[in-house]
Amino acid sequence: MVSKLVDVHAHLTHSKFDSDLDDTIQRAEATGLGAIVVNGLEPRSNRRILELAKLHPIIKPALGIYPIDAINQLKPDLPFPVNTFDVDNEISFIKSQAKAGTIIAVGECGLDGYWVSEETFPTQERVFTELINIALEFDLPLIIHSRKREKRCIEILEHHGVKRVDFHCYGGKVKLAIKAAEKNGWWFSIPANCRSNEAFTKMMKELPDQSILTETDSPYLAPTKGNRNEPCSVKGTVDYLGQLRSWSFDEARDLIWNNYLALFYPKNT
Repeated sequence: MVSKLVDVHAHLTHSKFDSDLDDTIQRAEATGLGAIVVNGLEPRSNRRILELAKLHPIIKPALGIYPIDAINQLKPDLPFPVNTFDVDNEISFIKSQAKAGTIIAVGECGLDGYWVSEETFPTQERVFTELINIALEFDLPLIIHSRKREKRCIEILEHHGVKRVDFHCYGGKVKLAIKAAEKNGWWFSIPANCRSNEAFTKMMKELPDQSILTETDSPYLAPTKGNRNEPCSVKGTVDYLGQLRSWSFDEARDLIWNNYLALFYPKNT
């Protein structure tokens, strides 16, 4: 298979793409992307992702429950709205899609200590564990949100013996990420704002070659602060990786593409 660029974490169901989603996908394809893993957060986005994947082969569906959505019934005090839904019903839906073979990953899921306080942690961990169990049962990778709870996410994943893990937009200590990658063979996806972020730059320099992936978290974390991000931005991240490691662009792209295949399609690699 010819190597392509890849975005392993995007939110193309966000309202900021409502007016030009088709153009966004066309720009990604024209830039050389071969896959965009679109991550779900709650019932609406999970179902929309499945619809988009049927329309656009480049979109690879990952269904999940964002940690803040996982605690929606606790009605957390937040500066943004969170819809109320039955979390256990959504876990069952994700399991049904995993069983049907319609998704390539479980995520976004994990733990959050940035927006909410520790009284929500037990509920977050229960939902996280349920989603881990689905991934293990159906041999799917997990895409992890770990903001301010990086160490605990690592502990839980290690306890369950999970091997196929991507930490999306990891914001913890770089040494901890490198240790987790070396010990467990996990992956870490680097956002498109990496040139202006010292920690992401350090991760790109020091992570094991086989642990590096590219993401955008579109529409967030654009290379230029304040702009809308989109999947085609991964090209700049691959270019930056090549600069940091004295590789050609093609060498950096090939490495990332092979890492993507190793995480999501290990039986084909």
